[in-house]
Amino acid sequence: MFLTLSSARIINFLCWRFAVQDRSNKHGSLKYSSDKVMRSTIRIVCELLLIIAVLKQHSNPTGLFCFRQHKDSEINCSWTPSSNTLNINEYTFYLEEEDGKKLFTVNTHLTSVILKRKDLSAGKSYTAWVEANNARLSSSEFTIEDIVKPYPPANVSAIPALDDPTIIMIEWTKPTNLDLFPGSNFQFELQYRLADQKNWTEVSHDEIEVQAISYCLEELQPFTEYEFRIRCGRDGETNKKLWSDWSSVIKAMTLEANPDGVLDVWFMQRRLGSITLLWKPLEQHQARGIIRQYSVSEGDGKEMSKVTNITSCNISLSENTRHVNVTAYNSVGATEPAKLNLVKGQPPVLNLSTLNYNDEIQVCWKAPPRKVLEFVVEWSNMNLPEHQPEWKKIPALKECMALRSGVLQPWIPYKVSVYTRYESGLGGAVSSIVYKEEGVPLTGPTAKIYNITQTSATLTFEAIPLNLCQGFILYYTLYYIKSPQEDSRQKVLNISSALHSFMLSNLEPASTYKIWMTASTIKGESKSGSHLKFKTQASHTVIWKQIVLVLVILASILLCIIVGKCCFYQRIKSLGSFLIPQWCCQKIPDLEVIRTRLQQNLITPDHFGTIENDPEVVKVEETVTLVPQTTSNSLTLKETESLYTEDMLRENIPTQNGETCTDQDIELEEKPVSTKVPGKTCITSGYEKHYVPSPDELLEDEWQLDRKEQWLGLEEYQQ
Repeated sequence: MFLTLSSARIINFLCWRFAVQDRSNKHGSLKYSSDKVMRSTIRIVCELLLIIAVLKQHSNPTGLFCFRQHKDSEINCSWTPSSNTLNINEYTFYLEEEDGKKLFTVNTHLTSVILKRKDLSAGKSYTAWVEANNARLSSSEFTIEDIVKPYPPANVSAIPALDDPTIIMIEWTKPTNLDLFPGSNFQFELQYRLADQKNWTEVSHDEIEVQAISYCLEELQPFTEYEFRIRCGRDGETNKKLWSDWSSVIKAMTLEANPDGVLDVWFMQRRLGSITLLWKPLEQHQARGIIRQYSVSEGDGKEMSKVTNITSCNISLSENTRHVNVTAYNSVGATEPAKLNLVKGQPPVLNLSTLNYNDEIQVCWKAPPRKVLEFVVEWSNMNLPEHQPEWKKIPALKECMALRSGVLQPWIPYKVSVYTRYESGLGGAVSSIVYKEEGVPLTGPTAKIYNITQTSATLTFEAIPLNLCQGFILYYTLYYIKSPQEDSRQKVLNISSALHSFMLSNLEPASTYKIWMTASTIKGESKSGSHLKFKTQASHTVIWKQIVLVLVILASILLCIIVGKCCFYQRIKSLGSFLIPQWCCQKIPDLEVIRTRLQQNLITPDHFGTIENDPEVVKVEETVTLVPQTTSNSLTLKETESLYTEDMLRENIPTQNGETCTDQDIELEEKPVSTKVPGKTCITSGYEKHYVPSPDELLEDEWQLDRKEQWLGLEEYQQ
């Protein structure tokens, strides 16, 4: 073990001497150039021998490593268990001197132990190893002088060069924990990268002088932020575990430089009378500073406008503009003018095609026969027509471009156009609609119905709005069902997406139908659109049948009304005659009037009106016995009754001279019989005979028997 450690030190010393001589020759020795091949060979051999010696010295399959931070610090020894000893719960750590004397035996459940500095002596070589289950896991040989791990370099800073935007000077100070070891020199390693990047670029310790405190990093990008870190180790130390940790990361930015490259300029036309000139901002490595303004000028060199601190790189121009130049400026300089010829009418591309392949869209075309400067592929979101399009310029030798994942979004229609650029102008656009990924439509079409007949109806429907399609519509589906027969089987018809109207036939007359429509893409069928109902016309036979049926119903209703009215009237009359006395249905003269007139002149009451038509005269023969007159001119009850009865049944007969007749003028053989009160004239009552009840009939009513004389008016008369 001692021989191995000595051999490693000798090889390490030789390699260090060779490295120093190699650096000195590199910085001015002419002899180095002539012996370059030989020295390179020796250097390679030296490094291989050193690697073999180190591997033999530190042959520890589980990585036993011992170090300390400064001269008087404790020694920390740690190891990593191998994969086949993960179930071991206890380890035994051994430490012995070079002569085989064991100093420590430590049992631990951990994977590290700490040794006190006072228990070890300087200048001695020690061997440490770890056992588990009586099997050695790892071992290491060291001296306490060789295992000191330095602190990271301190006060690290980065300063951009004032005269060159591609240089940054890195400065630091050496660690102080090895100052107590005489002859200790440091070697350094430097790493840098673009800010916020993952991978580091390393500057080897061979490129940085021993004991250096600064390094000049060249060939950086102007106006670019970088990150730096540095570490150190004892000169000649090849075990990276004994190098210091990396310092904290610092950042610095190079200075501005003249912009590099040319602006990518394009245009769009949204309304008549003007065009919008577009250009993309320069990338940082092209801008090489802050772009403060853009200059847009016409083709004759006359400056048209300037824009500073612009966030949207566009400007509106007249539709008559033919040539434009656009230049970008930073604080140091300007780019070369980007030129665009807007003269139209040149030949377009041929045979444009698109293909979805491996999550990207391949756009291909065939170049026209004329010489082309370049092609421009433009794509825009058709759901957002007001947004600016994206574009990419393709060299004239290529005839395909891939719109890769992340450029297009799924379920959104994009309009892809290809232009040709010539020295003399632009070729017309050839366009196509593409989807990165298709989906199911969000709704179905809305139909309208007109021209409804007995067995057919015409439907019209508009295309689904583009933002609701989510793919290419392959066909529409029409569903219809006879209503309200819910158990009827619905019928389905597929309609070409190129149609906007359809005649639905083979319907039943005078029937109600319910219809709705859906749309389908390659991904499936949409939800239904609005539901509509309509009714077909009735046939002529059905119409006449309906008319006849209506007429029969109306006639039946009218007949029922007439018959019902008559039957109802007779029924009411019959019921009334059964429940109401007979006198309630007869027209009875006013008793007061009769009584008054009888008292005055013993004449027939006036309410026995004059008969309009003379009743038929019936000749009767009757013997009349004349009653002698009394001095009191009073009548007996019997005479009064006879007089009233005859006056009720006879007419008033006028004489030739217009006077009423007296009882002496009556001829019984040819005239109706009447009774006359002596000394009184006869007056016709005018009441129809068949309406006048006889005195006997009147006297038969029970309610009149008690007051018969008063009703007849005889009571007062006699008085």
